[in-house]
Amino acid sequence: MALGVEAASGICSARECTNAAIYRIDWRNPAIHHARTKTWLACEEHRSYLEGYFTYRSFPFEVSAFVAPDQEQHQDH
Repeated sequence: MALGVEAASGICSARECTNAAIYRIDWRNPAIHHARTKTWLACEEHRSYLEGYFTYRSFPFEVSAFVAPDQEQHQDH
């Protein structure tokens, strides 16, 4: 499994997926990154796959709704 696009793009991080992301998954690999958290995005179709990826590897992760950066600005007003 590799990231298909950067998290800032708003596109699902699953390889070759072009669906819009609706979930944000913040995760870390404690064997490599003791404090650094990475973010992957997921569409509805790939959320459970990505969660399984982290669960299988015992990586701590948190799932939340993805809000695109331009939508955050509109919500503040």
